[in-house]
Amino acid sequence: MDYSTLQIFSYVAYSLIDSQKMNKLEHKSKKCIFIGFSKGVKSFRLWDPKIKSSFTSRGVVIDKESML
Repeated sequence: MDYSTLQIFSYVAYSLIDSQKMNKLEHKSKKCIFIGFSKGVKSFRLWDPKIKSSFTSRGVVIDKESML
């Protein structure tokens, strides 16, 4: 088994936003909480505290230095 992709739950994660839906002055990512991995696909499960909803994303950067 390859454990190199495992991450610690509840870390701060930044999910990339689709650039076609935004103008050039908006943020390119949104701050979320990493809650796990999606089953059957190569993506991360994230929690958005602003809209209180979970979603999946492949374009994620996990900040290992800070926690919420």
